[in-house]
Amino acid sequence: MVFKKKGSSRKGASKNDKSTLKIRILGQDKKPLSIQQWSEGMLDAVRALKPYEKGYRIKSAAVYITVIDEHGGEVRINDANELSIYPYKSAADEAGV
Repeated sequence: MVFKKKGSSRKGASKNDKSTLKIRILGQDKKPLSIQQWSEGMLDAVRALKPYEKGYRIKSAAVYITVIDEHGGEVRINDANELSIYPYKSAADEAGV
């Protein structure tokens, strides 16, 4: 029998969680998106949220994508198959202080 530590599971947002915004970027006729199309979709999502930027912040965002090759086989972009992006850099970070 396997026991999990309390709080150790990584669960996504519940369908009943009213505070989590779901953003879907879909290809036409359910076809896979090119990375360019996905990028444009992400920019469209940012533009859709623009009117709310004065009064709100985003606590966190998790984006799960399945990358495939031209034959539809799943591929990994690096050994961990994970990217962490920190978009904000302070002046001290830029100067290496």
